[in-house]
Amino acid sequence: MTLPKTMKRWVYAQPMINSKVTPEQFALVETPLPQPAEGEALVQVKVMGIHPRVRISMAPGGTLQLGQSETDFACAVVVQSRNPLLQEGDVIACQTGWQDYALVSSASGPVGYAPPSAAVKELNGTNSQWTYVYRPWLVTQFPAEDLIGLMGTTGLTAYFGMREVGPLMPGDAVAAAAVTGATGSISAQLAKAAGCFVVGFAGGSDKCRWAVEKLGLDHCIDYRSPDLKEQVRQAFPDGVDVFSDGVGGPVTDEVFKVMNRFGRVLSYGFSHDIYADEVTARPKRSPNVSPEIYRARLRRTFGIKDDLERIVQERQLKVEAWIVSDYYYDRLQAENDLARLVDTGRLTPVNTVFEGFDNLPEAITSMFTGSRYGKLSVRFS
Repeated sequence: MTLPKTMKRWVYAQPMINSKVTPEQFALVETPLPQPAEGEALVQVKVMGIHPRVRISMAPGGTLQLGQSETDFACAVVVQSRNPLLQEGDVIACQTGWQDYALVSSASGPVGYAPPSAAVKELNGTNSQWTYVYRPWLVTQFPAEDLIGLMGTTGLTAYFGMREVGPLMPGDAVAAAAVTGATGSISAQLAKAAGCFVVGFAGGSDKCRWAVEKLGLDHCIDYRSPDLKEQVRQAFPDGVDVFSDGVGGPVTDEVFKVMNRFGRVLSYGFSHDIYADEVTARPKRSPNVSPEIYRARLRRTFGIKDDLERIVQERQLKVEAWIVSDYYYDRLQAENDLARLVDTGRLTPVNTVFEGFDNLPEAITSMFTGSRYGKLSVRFS
């Protein structure tokens, strides 16, 4: 294929005012198309995923500096390669900035994360948890937005999370927060597929109606309701067995109060803070911190404060708070299982897709001003 001489890139150009993300925060720059060095590959980004943490990255003291692009997960095709594990024409998962072309390596990974285990290298055929080649049948069966959504970090967080807090048993009472979001919509459906009684949480009556009709949930609670405490207790008269929580805040507080003894909690995010009126930067993970200390910090970040830790101890709850790459040695099995659920009609991927590289600022802005469902992504080409 004939490649362009330049590549386009969106950068963070203007600080936020009062924690508001607007199109003015972004600027488009054009630079010469890079050439891959030994061990690298040049990829053309097909679909870029957008994560709501970008707002925290842009906060004062955050990880994103002026003139930089946020790094996020993408589905891309290899167009030039000097890496034997990445062949031209391969469709891959990778991390890039907000750009239409990028250099990647099969050994690349985010700073501060543990290196891949021997099992990840052997089972996934890659030297990185984060850069790997999708199997051809997946590329044929699923569009790119599903590859980075359902088959990416969001879907796999739901899959591994619900598996590790399981086993999910028919009749289990499951509370699922953020069911209109990328991970919450998948974890709620996985619980329904297992035969559980599932009550979701969403913002507003329209989203709650959507969750029941689209995802097949048994009930949905508007977390903005002034009588949230009463609604939670009415929805779970016999308590909660499993809680899938990517929110933190009042929902987490109220659900924990009705958790059953030996209940299980998947804690994977803190959207209550991400979507707050004002946001503050979060510290990056230090590579020198032990996994135990890191997980303890994650629990607090995700809203499990001292009063909830007391409930954990008193009721002997099992709480999983972790990073999805810890389980990437089993990624291929997860892809197989998720695809099978889609094939049998028990799981529906949920995406909001913006069309066009030029619309990336609008897509990011919409995350905090509009109504989206599932994984937000931008199709570049």
